[in-house]
Amino acid sequence: MPFTALLTKDRPLRFKLPALLAALVFVLLVCFAGRYGFHADELYFLACAEHPTWGYVDLPPLLPWLTWIVMHTLGTSLTAIHLYPALAAAATVLLVARLASELGGQRRAVITAAVLTAISPVALAFGHVLSTNALDMPLWTGAVLLLVRIEKTSNPRLWLAFGTVAGVALMHKYSLAFYLAALAVGSLLSTWRRWLLNRWFWGGIAIAFAITLPNVLWQAHHRFPFVELQHHHRNVILRLLQFIYAQALLVNILSSAFVIAGAVFFFTPPMKRFRALGWAFIAYLLLMYTLHAKDYLVTPVYPAMLAAGAVAAERWFANTWGRRLVAAYVIVACALSVLMLPTFVPVLSIDAFARYYQVMLLHRTESEENAYSAVPDYYSSCFGWKERAEAVSRYYNALAPEERQKTAIYGSFYGQAGAIDHFGPALGLPKAICSHHSYWYWGSRGYTGESVIVLDSDLESLRRHCASVTLVADPKIQWARPDWERPIYHCRKFDRDLTKEWDAYRHFD
Repeated sequence: MPFTALLTKDRPLRFKLPALLAALVFVLLVCFAGRYGFHADELYFLACAEHPTWGYVDLPPLLPWLTWIVMHTLGTSLTAIHLYPALAAAATVLLVARLASELGGQRRAVITAAVLTAISPVALAFGHVLSTNALDMPLWTGAVLLLVRIEKTSNPRLWLAFGTVAGVALMHKYSLAFYLAALAVGSLLSTWRRWLLNRWFWGGIAIAFAITLPNVLWQAHHRFPFVELQHHHRNVILRLLQFIYAQALLVNILSSAFVIAGAVFFFTPPMKRFRALGWAFIAYLLLMYTLHAKDYLVTPVYPAMLAAGAVAAERWFANTWGRRLVAAYVIVACALSVLMLPTFVPVLSIDAFARYYQVMLLHRTESEENAYSAVPDYYSSCFGWKERAEAVSRYYNALAPEERQKTAIYGSFYGQAGAIDHFGPALGLPKAICSHHSYWYWGSRGYTGESVIVLDSDLESLRRHCASVTLVADPKIQWARPDWERPIYHCRKFDRDLTKEWDAYRHFD
């Protein structure tokens, strides 16, 4: 079945409102796509896009490839790089609506599922920022939609389409591998285990493997840096109730009732043929909790559960008063989402948001480990980058020409280096060097360490290794993360040759 048919077949009138909601989500995100500034991660992804390859230390290649396309077609403005995350959020609304229909939902269920997805905090947040999360929701939801179609139509050839979507999703982010493992558990515990003996199923597996093979080979060739990275990551330790509460906030605390309903619904007799999806959800949730994964890694499974929950609500509350109760509940959920909208889409100026943040007492529930500023980490990480690059530029361009030629600009982590790389060309700065994540693979660019401007470093450490240390600038930018606002220094005659000893500075953390 052509992919477009999944959105148009069977009484397309029921998809008019979901299509309108998808369009509104896209317009909302585009209208505020240029707010605040580049996130540190976005500056890193832009740098990765300048080095297209089959893999990176901390991510597969699809995101940098897509970013490269955007850079060479639309440019590198905030609005340009936020366009396809916004499209992904809109596509998720349409896919969830279609999934609700495939699960047996009528018009009310389809519309409810679309509304709940459109107001989901995490869907809107992912739709605003260029990140490895941007395509997770539409890709995972599309994969589940294909599984439902396979079961309903008994058309095994759709396994080839599923394998294609799974392969593309794995080239975008590795976390799908955990959900595929959860699906395997769900299949073994349900009637879906019969597909394990089907040649088309294995054909789909082969396609997924073929798509991801170049990245696997890249990781193997580089001794699996992603695995090494995971060893350095600090786990997020949450108690079970804390973990569940965090999940409820991400999906909208009222909408989470539909997620629970969807999970239960898969275990009722009418949904017996799709029970594997219920088991997969439980298995994936337990796996992420056991691994102490970051809370947002669970979220790509929620659109499918919202679709199932909307169908459940339509069937369980089928009488007039039941329908009114569901409608009222959804309206209240929408109101809550509107109230909380500034926390996941920058609809307010940063000054107005800071006041809103304090009035709403949201700073008391801040869960980010490194949140030190008056606004949450995901916003404070968007401030100060251009100002720091400008501070470096003023000092660098005042150096004698012969010293400038041998002066490297070293970023202590990828955000600092990415800021220099992005803003630097217009300021007369060379490309930065950095030993953090994939930057390490790009080397010292021929700089020996005779003269290095160092961003975000410790003065005492520099004094131990440099013949002289000069303060370049100590910029303090309002709203920026204070832990990334350390002084900038100029180190002369570093006691090691960076070109020869670059390997010693690698850090994947």
